[in-house]
Amino acid sequence: MHGMKRFKKIDHVGIAVPRLAEAIPLYEALLGALCEHVEEVADQKVRTAFFSVGESHFELLEPTADDSPIAQFLAKGRRGIHHLCVEVDDLDAVLAEYRAKGVRLIDEQPRVGAHGKRIAFVHPAGTGGLLLELSETPKDH
Repeated sequence: MHGMKRFKKIDHVGIAVPRLAEAIPLYEALLGALCEHVEEVADQKVRTAFFSVGESHFELLEPTADDSPIAQFLAKGRRGIHHLCVEVDDLDAVLAEYRAKGVRLIDEQPRVGAHGKRIAFVHPAGTGGLLLELSETPKDH
């Protein structure tokens, strides 16, 4: 997988927080970056707040239900970085390659995430412990 040209850039880092109302002002004060966009992604049972710092981006993730992946992450006493998102040119091709190599996937097929992007998660067991999100911007964006 070394040198694959399908990987364009690190899109963002996802950070799990119990409450956006408390976390947004904290991150704005710490980084001097304003929250650019808040969005609920019902399918993932999460509300997200997006920030830019220079050319980099991060999102704060707040659970909207007790059974959401973020709620489960926080319930284990974890805080902070939840996942790394990498933008790819062709999500279907990357997923097919990972399946062929036996990489464990959370999402066998892409789904719609924040900003209308096509996304899929790779299980931490397939990455050495990191929850990896793959993201593809739809061609019409």
